[in-house]
Amino acid sequence: MSISRTKAAVVGIALAGGAALALFSPASAALGFLSGGLHLDVTVQSPATLVARGAAIDVPVDVDCNATSNAFVNVGVTERVGSQTATGSGSVQAGCNGGHQRLLIRVTAGPGKAFAKGTAVANANIFGCNNTTCGSESSSATIQIQR
Repeated sequence: MSISRTKAAVVGIALAGGAALALFSPASAALGFLSGGLHLDVTVQSPATLVARGAAIDVPVDVDCNATSNAFVNVGVTERVGSQTATGSGSVQAGCNGGHQRLLIRVTAGPGKAFAKGTAVANANIFGCNNTTCGSESSSATIQIQR
């Protein structure tokens, strides 16, 4: 009889603890999204296109956001060209409409080396705010650069 009462007590404590955890733990991302929270998403796409013989590249980026004002989207690209490295960055302001948008972001090569046809690494970041909070998201991808 004593063992059954002990098992029942342990089960009761476990259930009560689980209920308390569910009630008092922070809301998940899904709950934040469903309750009208800030949503930011950025994804680098491929291929990028050479501009002005490698002085820049146009990088396609998919954005999905619901910020109340403009969101800021930055892209940085690094490419191995011969024995050197070409790097550059670019940014735009995106008007968030709550849905999907495809942006073309011009990434200007830094001093020293132009971009060339080949493979590169691209990193994108989006930053935005709604009426109550600000946030950011990032994405990284290997992309192809074409003419």
